Amino acid sequence: MPKHFLPSHWCSAILTIILAQGAMAPVGLQAQDTIQIGPLQPLQTLPSLGPAAPAMPRVEAPAAVPSVPVIPPVNPSLVPSLVPPVNPSVVPPATPPPAPPAAAPATAPPPLPTSSSLTITGPIAQAYLYIEPYQTRFEVLFDAATVLAWLAPDAPAPASLTQEQQKQIIDKAASFAADWCLLGTGSQPLPVPQPLVAVIKGLPGNTLPLKEGEEVALNQALVGFMWEFATPPGPDELNVTWKGWIKGTTKLPIRVFFGPLSETGEIHSSVKTFRWRNQGRMPRPAPLAAVPQFEIEEAFRLPLGGILWLIGGIIFYAYLKIKDHKLPGGSLPYIAVWLLGGVLMSQLLTVPVHMGSPIPAVTQVAEAQQIVSPLLRNVYRAFDHHAESDVYDVLARSVDGELLRKLYLETIQALTLDGREGTRVTIAEFSATVDKVAPNPKGEGFVADCNWMARGIVGHWGHSHPRVNIYNARVTITPVKNEWKLTGLEVQEVRRL
Repeated sequence: MPKHFLPSHWCSAILTIILAQGAMAPVGLQAQDTIQIGPLQPLQTLPSLGPAAPAMPRVEAPAAVPSVPVIPPVNPSLVPSLVPPVNPSVVPPATPPPAPPAAAPATAPPPLPTSSSLTITGPIAQAYLYIEPYQTRFEVLFDAATVLAWLAPDAPAPASLTQEQQKQIIDKAASFAADWCLLGTGSQPLPVPQPLVAVIKGLPGNTLPLKEGEEVALNQALVGFMWEFATPPGPDELNVTWKGWIKGTTKLPIRVFFGPLSETGEIHSSVKTFRWRNQGRMPRPAPLAAVPQFEIEEAFRLPLGGILWLIGGIIFYAYLKIKDHKLPGGSLPYIAVWLLGGVLMSQLLTVPVHMGSPIPAVTQVAEAQQIVSPLLRNVYRAFDHHAESDVYDVLARSVDGELLRKLYLETIQALTLDGREGTRVTIAEFSATVDKVAPNPKGEGFVADCNWMARGIVGHWGHSHPRVNIYNARVTITPVKNEWKLTGLEVQEVRRL
C-alpha cells in the first residue's frame, strides 16, 4: 500500500490549530464556571417563594480560532443580566453601552406579626369560640371605626382614642350588647352572663391589651366583646345564636378551639345560629386526685355509764346493810333492776380509749410527697370550674379552715391575665416536690417545705397566652376526719417564666 506524507508546512499549520484549541478550552471553561456560580450569597438573601431564577446561558467555545486570545476572568458584578445583585436597592450607574435591566430578586415571606404597629385597612368582624371544661367563652372582635360609626353615626371619627373615649365606647357598647349572644347545650338554653367589653389594639390573632391611660390610634384599635358561660365538662353539642348585626354586617366568621383541635365556621344574618358537635373529639377532664386518707387504730370503747351505775348500786346496797334497812319486796327485784340499768347505761355513755396516738406520724419526705402533691394539684383543678360555688366545693375537698377563703382569692389573682381583658388561665401541667418535712409545732400533722410548677395556657382574641409559675413555699397539713387537709400556706418565693 502506498504511503502519503504531508508536507512540513501543513504539519506546522495543523499543530498550531491543535495548540490553539487546547489553550481555548480551559479559558472558556473558567469563564463559564465563574458566571454560573458567582459569589456566595447570605442565606437570608436567597429567594424562597419567588419566581424561578432565569436559566444560565451556556458559553460555547468556537471550533477554531486563528490565534490564542487572552481572556481575563469574568467579574459577576459586571453581568447583571445573569447574576442578580446582592442588594436590590443599589442600582448600577448607566454607562454606555447600557446593560440589560436586572431581574428583581424574589423576596422572602413576611414574618408573623408581632408588633402593635399594624394598621387596620378595612372593616373587621371575627368571632372565637373557646370550649373548655366547665366553661365556654364566646368572643367577637370589631374594628373600632365600625363600632364608632354605629354608636355615633353623625360624629366625626377621631384620629386616636383617649382613655375617656375608650371608656365611653365600652360603657355604651356594653349596654347594647347584653343580649347579642345566646348559648345553649342542645335544646337547653343557658343563662346569659353580662358581657365584658374591652378596647384593644392590633389585629385578630395579634392583639395587645391597653395599659391604663394609654391612647390608641383609631386605625389600630379593636373593640372586643366577651361572654363566659358555665357549661358541662364535656358538652355534646353547643348552639351559638348571634344578634349583634351592626353597621350592615351580614356574616361573622368563627373559629372554634376545643382541646388541641380547632375548626372554622360562619354565622350568617339569615341563619344567625352556629352549631358545634363534640362527636367524641373533646375528652372529658380527668377526675380529681383522691384526697389522702389515713387509718385510725380502732379505739377501745369504755362503758363509763355502766360502770358508774354498777358502782352506785353497790354503794346504795352497802348503805342499806350498814343502816340495817330492808328493801320492800326483798332484794331480788332490786338486783334485777340494778343489772338492767347497768346494761342500758353501758350503751348510753361510752368513752373511746386509744392505746397509742391515733394520728400516724409523717416523718419521711416520700410520705409527705404522696400527701402534698395531690392536695396542691386539686387546688388548681378546682379553678377549672366557672361558678364560684363550684370552685369552693372542690377546694373544700383539699383545703380546710381560714386558708380556704384566702387561697381562693390569691389563686384567682395568680391565674388571671394582666390588664383589663382578664381571662382565667387553665392549668395544663403541674408537678410538686417536697424537700423537707417536720412535725407541726402548733398541733397534729406536719409542715413541709416544697416547691411546685404550674404551667397553663389560655386562648384569647385568637391567640394564646402561656403562663408558667414556680413556687417555693411551706405548707401545713392537718388531719381532719381521717383525711389530710391543707390548712396553712406560706409562700416564700414566686417566679414567673
